[in-house]
Amino acid sequence: MCPCCKVGSRPAGGRLRLHGHGLRERQVLGPVEAYGEPVALVVACRRYLCVACHAVVLVVPGSMLAGRWYSASAIAQALALFGLERLSPAEVRRRTSAAKQVGLTAVAGWVTLGRWCDDVRAGRLFPEVRACPVGFTRRQVAERAATTLGSRAPPPWHASLTVRAFIGAARGA
Repeated sequence: MCPCCKVGSRPAGGRLRLHGHGLRERQVLGPVEAYGEPVALVVACRRYLCVACHAVVLVVPGSMLAGRWYSASAIAQALALFGLERLSPAEVRRRTSAAKQVGLTAVAGWVTLGRWCDDVRAGRLFPEVRACPVGFTRRQVAERAATTLGSRAPPPWHASLTVRAFIGAARGA
């Protein structure tokens, strides 16, 4: 969204204020479908220039998050695997990260998963998730985030909560 016109397109009755300004490639990590193999994709994103304030606006797919390498869906699935399915951080990493070679510290865990849980708790990631009580563990934070994101998914209702979290995260990213 352009900071000067706040609408990102045509003002009511006015002329178009955004003009095409090329493409920018963004890398996106994680599975592209629920329970799918994790991949590293490069996505071409369209840039626009506001002729009023010269701000550059980048238009990305709905599942991409600002400042994150992993898609919203991949993060939501990782939180569901950790919080709902009770998988170990190392197993969650194996199912979420496209990197197959890991260092010694990553064999037993995954620092990024802990950061995501901390960011959910602080409201920096998926701010629609209700605040967690002080005593919540990271696993409980992940469980709350996964159930909240799963509640945003459309029918069918018989899909697992992990699949629903994957889909629900993409809807409101």
